[in-house]
Amino acid sequence: MANYYPIIYVRGYAMTQSEVESTFNMPYYGFNLGCTQFKLAAGTEPKMHIFESPVVRLIKEENYQDSFGRFVDPRNRPIAGSVSDARADWRRTLWIFRYYDPESRMIGQARQKLDGYAADLAVFLNQVRLACGSPAKFAVILVAHSMGGLVARSYLQNPDIFRAAKPSAADLKRRGLRASDFKPVKVRKLFTYATPHRGIGLREGLGWAEDIRDLIGFKGSDAFGAREMRRYLNLARGDDTHTYKPLAYAPPVKRVFSLVGTNFDDYVVSAAKLGVGPGSDGLVTIENAYVKRAPRAFVHRSHSGPLGIVNSEAGYENLRRFLFGDLRFRLFLRLGELVRELPGKRSPSDALEYFLIELNVTIRGLPSYLHTRSGDHLSAIRVPAVKRRGKIVGRDNDVHLFTGYLNTGARLKGDRYARGAADIRIEPHYRHDGWIRDSRYEGDWLMNDRIHFGISKGRGKLKYDYRWSSENAGQSGTARNEMFFPLPAAAARYFKGGRLRVLFDEWS
Repeated sequence: MANYYPIIYVRGYAMTQSEVESTFNMPYYGFNLGCTQFKLAAGTEPKMHIFESPVVRLIKEENYQDSFGRFVDPRNRPIAGSVSDARADWRRTLWIFRYYDPESRMIGQARQKLDGYAADLAVFLNQVRLACGSPAKFAVILVAHSMGGLVARSYLQNPDIFRAAKPSAADLKRRGLRASDFKPVKVRKLFTYATPHRGIGLREGLGWAEDIRDLIGFKGSDAFGAREMRRYLNLARGDDTHTYKPLAYAPPVKRVFSLVGTNFDDYVVSAAKLGVGPGSDGLVTIENAYVKRAPRAFVHRSHSGPLGIVNSEAGYENLRRFLFGDLRFRLFLRLGELVRELPGKRSPSDALEYFLIELNVTIRGLPSYLHTRSGDHLSAIRVPAVKRRGKIVGRDNDVHLFTGYLNTGARLKGDRYARGAADIRIEPHYRHDGWIRDSRYEGDWLMNDRIHFGISKGRGKLKYDYRWSSENAGQSGTARNEMFFPLPAAAARYFKGGRLRVLFDEWS
């Protein structure tokens, strides 16, 4: 029960009035959208996978209750005492922050600055608190898409929300709150899908368009420029905009998760896609889509649309484990010393420049990867090769591969282990002088293997087993919170001292 808190969904940016109207006409602001995909199968019939939607899956799998029709009035205002009066479990309630409603033609209010939306979020969270009966240790979970993540961060980082941007007493009364009711509501966790935490930057040569956007601020689009972001995020001039400075009621950075999209091709807004370019989800570049020092995952989905990141199995599985898992694992790779080159001729002009690490992480039983970093998607991990005392090594001793979460209670009947797997591929990349490359094959690799691992919680210790796909025998053992797995024999031929390091700790 400790992991469950009310979930508040905060949707992303609606630029045009038609997009505002479309948003207004979606009860769940898009959190109810799913996806149908086909894959090749045996014979002529394709294999279909249906992801119902985050809303449906949270209700079906985690017993969350939808607030519509029970706990909110016809204007989506949470009704004080409605959850407690119904004797419902306040921790498992699901709410939609419909902050674009006032800007619809039906209501006709002017567009606000982003911190105005954050102040409205503060009002909404207090309304939810009162609807739940203001229980002791009340807190919420914020789940946000795109600009919604910036609205959430403004609430979590900007003290002016409760000072200069505070709604008037008359406005609070109109929304069913007394002035004394308007106070910070604790946030337990924040999960963001495709949020431009470092703004929305355009491809090289289009910097002038960014300058015009930030100067004019058409339809609030200056919210994605550095100057305006520092203002509503309460950051200093020298701070990068993905810097997280939480206030007392905000979660620490380890409880903030960023889901990064890498599918540029399938984003449906062509103009934005052309302006931003590859190495993005079609709107937000990969390097701009995460909070500094926060855990993150990369999935091959676009910013929105039929193959969008919110309406994806991979997105939901990351969300579910981050919110409700009971064990966190952090995966690190130590390359060690490169003791031999790939077989074959090497041109004297070739120089090893960097290692490219591709990675897929999954949990047994899932129809998708939790985390995918690929050279084809421009998301692979690049580790510079350096010489130290005459030896070629990776610049970073321990390369962080992934931070993930397990539910150790969700295991197959008869198996005491929760199980996962990680594909790891390491390619060497050389600097070539001249036009002719006659000493290397495209796709050569130093390691290309999958590790299968299982974890079981015991009394004060973890039991584990693991096996590399290229090797018949596996290993097992116990550990408190740290495990070391040597690289498989095929990779150990190239890397002396290489190993996989896994850290585990309790999660709630």
